[in-house]
Amino acid sequence: MVGAGDLELQTKQALNNIAIILASENASFANLVKLNIYLVRGSDPRIGYKAFLEVAGELDNPPLVTVLFVSEFARPSCLLEIDGIAVIEDKD
Repeated sequence: MVGAGDLELQTKQALNNIAIILASENASFANLVKLNIYLVRGSDPRIGYKAFLEVAGELDNPPLVTVLFVSEFARPSCLLEIDGIAVIEDKD
């Protein structure tokens, strides 16, 4: 795991993973319409927001973001999980 116990590094890694998935469909963070962020209770969401800006940059139309606090994940060193929805034009 990248950044075990480090919210900033874990956030950046998760966002980089999302960027790779988006790029595989010729999309970017601008295509995101929704992000769900699950944080271990006690984590500071401002750290994640700062990391998001560093990775994704300022977006003209940022996605709707829901932050949910959970008691823990199966792996104790994991501090967050992120999932999202992107809208991408049909290639056909």
